[in-house]
Amino acid sequence: MTTDSGSGSGIGRSYHYGDNVTMNGGRDNIGIVKNQSPTIGGPQAAPTTPEEAIRELERLLLELRPQVTPADAGAIDTNLPVIVSPESGPEARHGALMAVLGIATLAGEIGLPIIEMVGRLLELLSGA
Repeated sequence: MTTDSGSGSGIGRSYHYGDNVTMNGGRDNIGIVKNQSPTIGGPQAAPTTPEEAIRELERLLLELRPQVTPADAGAIDTNLPVIVSPESGPEARHGALMAVLGIATLAGEIGLPIIEMVGRLLELLSGA
């Protein structure tokens, strides 16, 4: 939601993200309908192999893709094949992982599962 209380200059503009609930009286109010997801995915068991982590990261990125800017969606499209291809070299895959990590970081809270999965995948690929 965006409101502009100033003249056309943009001064006085305020931004609201998340839920905004107003209740004026009523009875038996039991909750709120959530039309947004605070995070993509949700709690899951940590992958134990690089292949599992890659599959999970692919799923998470495909869920994030429609929620980011067209430029970021294009970067996901460019880097995802490098991440999932078994023929990708370590440097190419690392670069692609860093690119999607940046996108997930800028996405905010909805990108947290991707940030965690990239970290897990890097651990698994390094043999840690």
